[in-house]
Amino acid sequence: MPTNSPNTEPHTPFGRTNYVIILSSCLAIAIGFVLMAGDGSTETDFREDIFSVRRIVVAPMVCLAGYLAIIVGILWKSSSR
Repeated sequence: MPTNSPNTEPHTPFGRTNYVIILSSCLAIAIGFVLMAGDGSTETDFREDIFSVRRIVVAPMVCLAGYLAIIVGILWKSSSR
């Protein structure tokens, strides 16, 4: 049975490294969505910018990398646990 002495630290499911990886991954996802943002075309005005490499290649890759890094951050086993 565990004791609540002042020298014992509470058990947390993740270590500091896990939280850093997860938070930086969330930031990467947010950056990916910002890269996707922009004006769209209307019925009277066609803008070719909606087909730019930044919006259809780079931004989704940044978001995908962020989502994969979140998985890594969850599965990362810290030596401090």
